Amino acid sequence: MDFRKEGVYLELGKNERKRIGFEYRPVLGVDSFFLEKGKDERTDLVFFKFLSGSAIVEGDHENGLVFIDIKPTTVVKYKSDVIQFVRNNIILDIQSDYVSKDILKKIREFSESKDVLICVDDYGRDGSNRARVELLKPAYVKIDLEASEERFDFVLWSLNELKRINEDTEIILKNVSSEEDLEKMISFGINLWQGKLERKLTLLA
Repeated sequence: MDFRKEGVYLELGKNERKRIGFEYRPVLGVDSFFLEKGKDERTDLVFFKFLSGSAIVEGDHENGLVFIDIKPTTVVKYKSDVIQFVRNNIILDIQSDYVSKDILKKIREFSESKDVLICVDDYGRDGSNRARVELLKPAYVKIDLEASEERFDFVLWSLNELKRINEDTEIILKNVSSEEDLEKMISFGINLWQGKLERKLTLLA
């Protein structure tokens, strides 16, 4: 298994931006889709340990944020294992599995007692809804630009919902793929993003 890093960027204005961290993702073989979508908690824990360990070896957690996907049930089932691989600035990127309120409350208790930062991934898709954010009180929420055909109508709706829940939550827009996406995002007051545009900007630099 290998990994790749996708940058998370802060827009500073006038086409200036700063990379504030990465999302770490596993690079798998031909069965990667099925393995990622259908993995049990034990397999998910192996992924998490591998990616966290890679971020620690690379030293990225010392200079910025590192978002690593993890199933909510994995956090609850393997709390003692998870905390061993959490370092400063490593953020649990909670996936959008359907889970009970009890599991979400246990994750919040874990994050507060161990001072672990939480991000809710894919807001508005599957199980990532308003109740989840209210219960988890995450430091970050990611809105997926590709989660709806309506795209920016969906983003604006999600943004309004999230502001009503907690104005202090940082919003990250996922799957930003063009300068037009970026301009629209900025007009909504969102200044954190990740996506394919990173590669285009790198090629143009």
